[in-house]
Amino acid sequence: MTLQERVNASMALLNDYVASISTVAPASSPLLDHAYRGVSTFALGGKHLRARLVHIAAGQVTGVQLEAATVFGACVDMMHGAFLIHDDIIDRDDTRRGHPTVHAAVRDEFGDAHLGTSIAITTGDLGLNSAIGILIDSRLDDTLVRDALRILNAAAQQTIVGEVLDIAHSISDPDPELVRLSNHLKTADYSFGAPLKLGALAAGRDPAPMEPIARELGRAYQAADDIAGTVGQSVETGKLAGGDVLHGRATLMTMRMEDGADADPLRLAEIIADVVGEGQAHLDVARTLIDKAVLEPGIREDLHEVTDRIEGMLRTYA
Repeated sequence: MTLQERVNASMALLNDYVASISTVAPASSPLLDHAYRGVSTFALGGKHLRARLVHIAAGQVTGVQLEAATVFGACVDMMHGAFLIHDDIIDRDDTRRGHPTVHAAVRDEFGDAHLGTSIAITTGDLGLNSAIGILIDSRLDDTLVRDALRILNAAAQQTIVGEVLDIAHSISDPDPELVRLSNHLKTADYSFGAPLKLGALAAGRDPAPMEPIARELGRAYQAADDIAGTVGQSVETGKLAGGDVLHGRATLMTMRMEDGADADPLRLAEIIADVVGEGQAHLDVARTLIDKAVLEPGIREDLHEVTDRIEGMLRTYA
């Protein structure tokens, strides 16, 4: 199977799981429809980076190991979808991937902002519970399930702590190191650490060597995302153009900006170059770690391809 075929298998499993749980409700409801549709749309949409990382780290496995990678890939994308739904509430974003977010869709249909927020919160909760459900309903060995749960739980814990720290930036002038820490906690582990470690676990390898690689890739990815969140156009990002500036979010970009810096092309170019340099430094370390790690050639090659893609994202606006 190709890498894309393996990712597709994880998405098919995810889709089947959502379909199965949507039939157990005792009665139909437009709001339940919003919840199930929201979970499915947010988990199945996007580029499936996290599921792809699971399969990259697993390598060309077969049999039970491929089944484990397929399950783990579905779990991480389901978790990602759930976090996005909650994140959109926190960030007050009405658009995601060019479409209304869950809270915005419900608010606009029913004319009730609180109802929209309430349904979006419970929809995100449904997604998080489903990520666990996919795993515990699988046919995988109990020991493997428990080890995977530990990885997912640790990633979720870090993400929640990072999100709280990120919210805290709004009530005081953010310290640059705290911004970096919150970025790392809320993104690097669940987006890179958990998927890469789960892939290694699926293949029967020690997940620990993936940790430093994931950390550097995650930090570089966040730098690229912060640039896009400040200067990216909505047609490219699928979100509100300049949303990080408009909503006063603390990021690697905005913490470098003084009043009006986003309107000064020369100063903005300097800030972008600075953030690109920070991200590039992490990519350089990641490449060294990938080369030094004991990996199958195919896994090493795919990890370098991921690194190259992040570098392309990082330099999009440079």
